[in-house]
Amino acid sequence: MKITNLFNTTNIYNKKNIDNKKTQPQKKQNDSFVVSDKARDFQTVLKAVSNSPDIREDKVNDILQRMEQGSYNISTEDIVNKLISK
Repeated sequence: MKITNLFNTTNIYNKKNIDNKKTQPQKKQNDSFVVSDKARDFQTVLKAVSNSPDIREDKVNDILQRMEQGSYNISTEDIVNKLISK
């Protein structure tokens, strides 16, 4: 069996590679980051909560003052109900 035009077939493959290289260059896409309105609202609330004190000193001082005066009484039923509800 005689094989002819061996170089001609390789030229066909080379032409396809050249044609692919001549295609239009790809457009560069920039990365972007978009924050939703819900996330912005959450951030605002988170900042407000982090700036507020953990202990409400006005309530604590009021209870301490009433305890010193002897006018602060809590029923045992209220304590039990609070413990059970949690």
